[in-house]
Amino acid sequence: MCLSCCCYISLRIVNHNAKIAEVGFMIKVSAQGKGVGSKALKLIKQYAFDTLMLNKLVAFCSVHNSGSFNLLEKEDFSRERCLKQNTLINNHYRDDYAYGLCNPAL
Repeated sequence: MCLSCCCYISLRIVNHNAKIAEVGFMIKVSAQGKGVGSKALKLIKQYAFDTLMLNKLVAFCSVHNSGSFNLLEKEDFSRERCLKQNTLINNHYRDDYAYGLCNPAL
């Protein structure tokens, strides 16, 4: 999905039985801080919970990516844990935060 070609967001079901999907997003620097990410995340949450009837959404981001984790927290995701050395970037292991949001209607 592209909102004005400045925000890309995806939804991938990772556990069909438990009805859990992973959300991922990228927001161009020129669009950051303008509410585009919040709008996209609100739409994907609505689709995931109201249309697909999913139980939970999960998301992951670098512990250094304050823009991403602030957006997730603004949209009611809860930080569930810190995954040590979870991502390899430029031959260096990086820590990630794991976030979750349960369907409020269930």
